[in-house]
This record gives sequence, C-alpha cells and structure tokens, in this order.
Amino acid sequence: MNKTKKMSILFATIGILAFSLIPAVSAGVPGHMKERPTYNNLAAPWFPWIPDDLPFSASEDLYFRMGWYTSPEEIEEDIAPKHPWKIKLFINDEEINLQRFGFIGDKVKVSFWYHVFGPGYFEAGGEYLLRWEFWVRRPYMGDGLNHWRIMVDHWGLYLPMGAEWCFEYYLNIVA
Repeated sequence: MNKTKKMSILFATIGILAFSLIPAVSAGVPGHMKERPTYNNLAAPWFPWIPDDLPFSASEDLYFRMGWYTSPEEIEEDIAPKHPWKIKLFINDEEINLQRFGFIGDKVKVSFWYHVFGPGYFEAGGEYLLRWEFWVRRPYMGDGLNHWRIMVDHWGLYLPMGAEWCFEYYLNIVA
C-alpha cells in the first residue's frame, strides 16, 4: 500500500472518530419532543403553578423532561454554574437513562434531558417515588470546586441557602 493511501485511511479514521465524539445535543430538539403536552411531563409536580397531586394516566404517553440554561451575566457574576451540567432521574431509587438535546440561543446554551416512558410503563395505583438531581462540575458562587456534584444554592438565590438541587415526590398514577 502506498503512503498516500495510508494517509487517506488514517485521516478518514480520525474524521470518523472525531464526528462520533460530537454530542447528540448539537442536533437540536428531537421531533418527538416538540409537541408533548405539559400535563404528561412527570416533572410537572415540581413546578409551583401545577398541583402536587396532578394525576398521570398509566394509559397515556408519559415522559420526563427538564432543562437548564445559564446566561452570560449569571456566569460573569458567578451566580450560576458554567457548562457542563447534567440531570439525573431516579424512580424508586433506580436510575433512568436520560437522553439530552439542546441548542444555542441568544448567547445562552440551553440543555434538556428527557426520557419517554410511554403508555403502560406505570401501573395505576402503584407507588412510584420520582427523584431528580441537578449535577454541576465547574466552580460557581465562589465554591472553588471542580468535580461532579449536586448543585447547592450557596447564596439562597433559587432555593433556601445551602439547599441541594435534589427534588423528590410520589407520582399519582391513575388508570
């Protein structure tokens, strides 16, 4: 094999490897996640404007979706963590593998994590404890840490001072 052919194969291999490392988040919002009703999002009871006992139908297409973005001002003022972030989801202490998508808005990076459970995943009347956690890696709010950990609101800006971004609640699953 001549030298030119070897170099072409080498560059093709490196190119394929490089493209395989580009995260799926660069693809934008998946089509099946664009028009999902809020009342089927298992994250809904966490939002203050939705009742805690919101019933979810076991026969409907249920999903979990939660997102995060940080503005340049928040990063500049050291209020919020810089990328990367991740959300972890657990149901009855079993970790659920989340997919991620995102986009770049007006100077902000937006990331969403989701999992589609679909009809029949949950049983009506079953006891399901949902817990989600927001994990960060970079230093923020002057903590100086640079490793993966659950976000703590050091200043009490979003939650009570010192509270971890770890939320849990029981799902109300009906027929």
